[in-house]
Amino acid sequence: MFSKLSLSVFSITLSLILALAAFFLLQPALVKAEPIASPELRSTRDQAANHSTLFNQTSRIGTISGQLSFPSERIPSMTVFALRIDNGLSTYYSIQTGKNQFSYSIDVDPGVYLVFAYHGDLVGGYTRYVTCGLGTDCSDHIPHQVAVESGDTIRNIDLLDWYAPRGTFPARPDQSPKPVETPVCISYHRVAWGETLYKIGLQYNLTWKPIASANKITNPNLIYAGQVLCIPRTTPQGTSSETRSTSIPTIDITGVIRNKQVSITTNNFPPNQTFKVTMGKMFTQGVAGIVVDETNSGSGGSFKTTYAIPKQLRGLDRIVIRLESSSGYYSYNWFYNNTTQ
Repeated sequence: MFSKLSLSVFSITLSLILALAAFFLLQPALVKAEPIASPELRSTRDQAANHSTLFNQTSRIGTISGQLSFPSERIPSMTVFALRIDNGLSTYYSIQTGKNQFSYSIDVDPGVYLVFAYHGDLVGGYTRYVTCGLGTDCSDHIPHQVAVESGDTIRNIDLLDWYAPRGTFPARPDQSPKPVETPVCISYHRVAWGETLYKIGLQYNLTWKPIASANKITNPNLIYAGQVLCIPRTTPQGTSSETRSTSIPTIDITGVIRNKQVSITTNNFPPNQTFKVTMGKMFTQGVAGIVVDETNSGSGGSFKTTYAIPKQLRGLDRIVIRLESSSGYYSYNWFYNNTTQ
C-alpha cells in the first residue's frame, strides 16, 4: 500500500515525465512551422521593391497649381504652360484644361518657371498684377518666377492676368518652329542688387533701350533686385559690335565755378556717338533734366569739356549732370555747386 506522501511524489514525477515527452515530441513540429518565403511571397517583395524605386523617382517631381480665369462669363478650354528659365534650354511642360475648369495642376522637374496659359492668341499668367490684388492701382504686369524644389507642391499660382501688354509673356512654345533659335527672349536675367539696365545690357552685348522695351519699362531707373527681365534677340539700331563700348562709361568732375560752369572728363564712352547733355536736381540722375548741350564722343570715346550751369539750377547745393546717346548709352554724376581751386 502506498502512503499518501508516496502517491503525491509519484503523481508529480509522472507529470514531469509527460511534460518532457510532450516537449520533445512537439519540438520538430515547431521547427517545421517556421515560415519560409514561398515564390509568391518573394514576388510580392520584389514588386514592393520596384514600387519603392518608382516612388523615389517620382518624388523628384514638383507640382505647380492654382486658379484659372478668363475675361468672360465662362472659362474656355486653354493650354497651361510652365516654361523653365534657369537651365538655358527651351524646356516646357503643358496641360490642356477643359471648359469651365477653375483650377489646374501641372507636374514639373525641379527648377525656376514662368507659368502662363494660352487661349487662341490671348495669353494670361501669374504676374505682380495678380499678387497685388488686381486693383486699379496695380499696373505692374511683370511675370513672377516660380521656384520648384524636389517634391514641392507650389500652390496659389493663379493665372488671372489677361490684361498684360503684348509681349509680356513668351511666345506660345508649342507653336514655335525653332524655339531654341528664334524665341522672343534669348534669355532671362534675374536683377542683382545694385545692377542697372546699362550694366545688364553689357552682359548681353545690348544697350539698355531694347531691354527696357522688351519688358515694358518706362523708367529705366526703376528696376529692383530679384526682378526677372526678358533679354531680347534684337541688337541696338545704328550700332555694331565694333562700335559698342565694352566698359562702363564714367564722368569725372574736374572743376566747378559756382552758378556758372562745370568741367568734366569722360572715360570709356562708345566712340563717334552724339550725346545729349542734361543737368537736374540731385537724386534725379539727370533724367528729364534741362538740356544744356550736345557732345560727340569722338574717335577715342574719351574727352574733356566744360558746360554752363543753367539758370534754373543756380543756387542749388548739388547738381546732377547726365550724358545720354540716342542708341541708349548713358552716364551721370553729381557735383557740389561750389567753386573749386
